Amino acid sequence: MRTMFFEAALAALLVTGTVYGASDDLAAISAEVDREANELEQEKKTASEILLSCSQLIPTERLLLTGTLKVKKLRGFILQENPYKLMLDWGANPPNAELMLLDPGGTSLVQRAVMTRKPGAAAELKLFSGPEQKPEETPNFAGRVSGTDLTWLDLSLDFLWWKDARFDTPARGESRNGRDCHIIIAGPPKPIPGCSAVRVWVDRQLHCIMQAEQIGPQGDTVRRMWVQRVKKMNDRWMIRDMEVSTLNSNNRTQLLVEDVATP
Repeated sequence: MRTMFFEAALAALLVTGTVYGASDDLAAISAEVDREANELEQEKKTASEILLSCSQLIPTERLLLTGTLKVKKLRGFILQENPYKLMLDWGANPPNAELMLLDPGGTSLVQRAVMTRKPGAAAELKLFSGPEQKPEETPNFAGRVSGTDLTWLDLSLDFLWWKDARFDTPARGESRNGRDCHIIIAGPPKPIPGCSAVRVWVDRQLHCIMQAEQIGPQGDTVRRMWVQRVKKMNDRWMIRDMEVSTLNSNNRTQLLVEDVATP
């Protein structure tokens, strides 16, 4: 396939009578060929394969993310602010993640969530509250995280493994931040109260999630999540700022990633 594209590019140069000898020009041609080959490869993938390819971008090395979770009014007034620590160990058996939500001063544990994903199974979630780590009932995946607009579905990204996935109409469009994306509708394998499906925008070039929407029982969008900024931390590109809003609400939740370390 690459040879075909390269011959087509060369033929176009010959037709225009233009001769390129500089290495920068050859590099530009090669980059265009790679881009077109990637486009064709993307077109061949099913919606569920595209979602699964997103999950394969999750680092397998053990990582500690630290930052702040804020709930604020649309005009910027902060209603709630909690530091957090998120330990990712996706290379473990089974892969797991642990979220620790702290009080505003960062000195006391408010809530701890442990998420695991066994091969071929749905994600499992266990919750513990307070400094004494009292076990809580297993939450609904569409349930809110400690009074914010975030849900456990957002944090677990469970929808990346859902098999019932199809392209939306239209199947391609721009995300909120202007990226060219696949648009995919994914349905849960088992009913989730308040969530009939998730609409996902997957960047066609970077193969990562740019935006997602929770679809309610009536088929309407009830919540929206989007990436605001990314930043290079320790030689890897990470989400720097993500926002979540509940439709018809005056509040918005912001997830800031301030540091990434390898403990």
